[in-house]
Amino acid sequence: MTDTETLVTPEVRGASPLRRLAEPARDPGVRSGAVLVGLAVVAFVMFGLAWRGVARTVYVPLQMPWLLSGGFMALALLGLALGAGSIHLSRRDNAIHRAAFEDFVHDTAELAEVLRTGRLSQPARKRR
Repeated sequence: MTDTETLVTPEVRGASPLRRLAEPARDPGVRSGAVLVGLAVVAFVMFGLAWRGVARTVYVPLQMPWLLSGGFMALALLGLALGAGSIHLSRRDNAIHRAAFEDFVHDTAELAEVLRTGRLSQPARKRR
């Protein structure tokens, strides 16, 4: 089963194509990732506006407000978006790893219980 098959719930499989496209947006991780990408895009727009303001001002002391308010704030916003995105992806990967390990431990405990109670006979070993 692929990752995309696990995201689609059974009631969505027979739904319209528009509803199938909107289904992944219900995941909070996808929504927060979209917000962080949006913040990064806003930072690049701020870079562009700061560049435009600095480029059209000839007198250097009057360029500093554009550089400070636009450029440095855009850099800070981009750093915030990329840092939060890195943390977000790391936490999602750790959650997936923890869930897989929890399933492994649960399956191992069930196997140990089955072997302890003898409900499952062990296969006969071949003699050489």
